[in-house]
Amino acid sequence: MRVGIIAEYNPFHSGHAAQIDAARRAGASSIAVVMGGSFVQRGEPALFSKFLRAGAALACGADLVAELPAPWAAAEADRFAEGGVFLLAAAGCDAVCFGAEEADLGRLEALAALFEDPDFDAALTARHKAGGGSLAALRAQLAEERLPGAAALLAGPNNALGIAYLRAIRRLGLPLAAIPVERVGAAHDAPLGAGRIASAGALRALFWEKGAAAMAPYLPEVCLPLYRAAEAAGAFADRERFSLSLLTVLRAADPARFAALPGAGGEGLDRLLARAASRAGSAEELYALLKSKRYTHARLRRLALAGYLGLAGDLPRLPPYLRLLGGSEAGLAGIPGRAAGAEIPVSQSLAKLARMPGDAGRVAALEARAGALWSLCLRLPRPASEEFTAKFIRV
Repeated sequence: MRVGIIAEYNPFHSGHAAQIDAARRAGASSIAVVMGGSFVQRGEPALFSKFLRAGAALACGADLVAELPAPWAAAEADRFAEGGVFLLAAAGCDAVCFGAEEADLGRLEALAALFEDPDFDAALTARHKAGGGSLAALRAQLAEERLPGAAALLAGPNNALGIAYLRAIRRLGLPLAAIPVERVGAAHDAPLGAGRIASAGALRALFWEKGAAAMAPYLPEVCLPLYRAAEAAGAFADRERFSLSLLTVLRAADPARFAALPGAGGEGLDRLLARAASRAGSAEELYALLKSKRYTHARLRRLALAGYLGLAGDLPRLPPYLRLLGGSEAGLAGIPGRAAGAEIPVSQSLAKLARMPGDAGRVAALEARAGALWSLCLRLPRPASEEFTAKFIRV
């Protein structure tokens, strides 16, 4: 059985290694990971290179790592989930394994079924149009009315993402089983505690404050040398450099293009983004100027990132290719390149994908842009060409 995991590994830590071990105990003969690339769902650059993070995962038990392209990696939960499960199926996976605060598959599936009910969707849309809060808050409120206990489940971010995976599997008709694994250690984005498993958010903060060596108690042993080498080379995301790069690109962009951004929704967010970018002196000030009771902070950060990455336009619903970053012989065996009735190219080369006609070429070009921008957000900026010259990681 090939088990898939959807991840960011930002950075890879002991909790991620524990999930891979749990997938093995659940019967996985091989493990494929679909991983976000240069930018992540919270609307910012990944701390380390996608190739470094893929190498860490492979060194800790994964057999294959493929990239979730930027238009899905930096998207809201439903689109992120659809892209992830589709690529897992295209990689030949039989199941998806995900962390959850409450690993009760029956309860999670009940909520997934509720959210896929057209009557629920219509009621939610009506409430959102009437105002009174963000879409996420209104969804939890309505779910609690129809399925008592739902709000508590949705309060767990890993539960919520797991439900998004289950919904995506339903919508796309994918033959993927689900293996929820109870999350151990620190909660999502929780501060450092006494345990050996910390949240990725806490580890990023620790790295920026004290350096890679301070993360050692929370990492598989093999990861620390990778992170220390990146630190020594200045090959890690610098928040001030990202801030300046973000505002430079947004101010230079044609504001008329913001109307087509994913998440702009024709509700005036395009104009708000243009005004905020013209006034803000930092990324955090930009987010503060965008702040609204109607929209979550995460949605507004992703909106700004979409403008930065140039994601406006008629993007395909699903990733149009499977780009492999690294793998073992077992991981590379039996990749069908097919899912949900679609056949997509499988390649280790972004350059080859960028030369393809249609959606594959368009999305590969966006990925190349994301990589080029990420390289400018580093403590010591690097050439844009590394997105094309980095070698496939063979283990």
